[in-house]
Amino acid sequence: MDLGIRNRVALVTGASSGLGEAVALALAAEGVRLAIAARRRDLLDRVAAEALARGAADAKAFEVDVADPASVDALMAAVRQAYGAPEILIANGGGPKPGAVENLSLDDWDAAYRLVLRSMLQLVRACVEPMKARGWGRIVALTSSSVKQPIANLALSNAFRVALVAALKTLSAEVASHGVTVNSIATGRVLTDRLRRLNGDDASIAAAAKLEVPIGRVATPEEFAPLVAFLCGVPASYVTGQTIAIDGGLIRGLF
Repeated sequence: MDLGIRNRVALVTGASSGLGEAVALALAAEGVRLAIAARRRDLLDRVAAEALARGAADAKAFEVDVADPASVDALMAAVRQAYGAPEILIANGGGPKPGAVENLSLDDWDAAYRLVLRSMLQLVRACVEPMKARGWGRIVALTSSSVKQPIANLALSNAFRVALVAALKTLSAEVASHGVTVNSIATGRVLTDRLRRLNGDDASIAAAAKLEVPIGRVATPEEFAPLVAFLCGVPASYVTGQTIAIDGGLIRGLF
């Protein structure tokens, strides 16, 4: 399927590995002009080269620490100078530290707010006005299955990812008449470095998934990316304000 986004400017944060990398490469195959951002420039350069090989109209790497507001401002200025304002934003960042509510300090909550909520809203705010002025835009936030079903020992993620989804749901109604769609992904068990840090080695992760995920296994980032890319395309023009689970059936709720 041609998603109709050739030569659109797409910004993907957290793109040096895992979900961000996979989504960036899926968009590259649609011929976008791709801006990829993360902290590790050496890894980003590799992803940019692969993106060009897969069909991106162009691909450039930008260093950013999304938890640092000044770094996000610098990223947006650099992307605008290189390509103009992004027409597609994949808002993706790292997860906060694990822990139960009673074991987390207020400093932990402040740090998680900056990483999970404030940073993503800063990216969205930088992109949404130019999208409205253009009459077209796509925003997709990569969140967690915790927004639909809290995960034990991940209190910070449970709290701030829900807040992000609520803010984006509100925004989706505010910008819908301008041709801008806003959606979120409730990410389930996808084999990434983050999942490994939280749950151990690949064998342990696979054993747990066999018991807990109806499909019986974890996903690969490459299985995750196509739906995200679809939401960025012209055929998804009537899909907005949604939080879509990619989880192999893990979430037990109806919605």
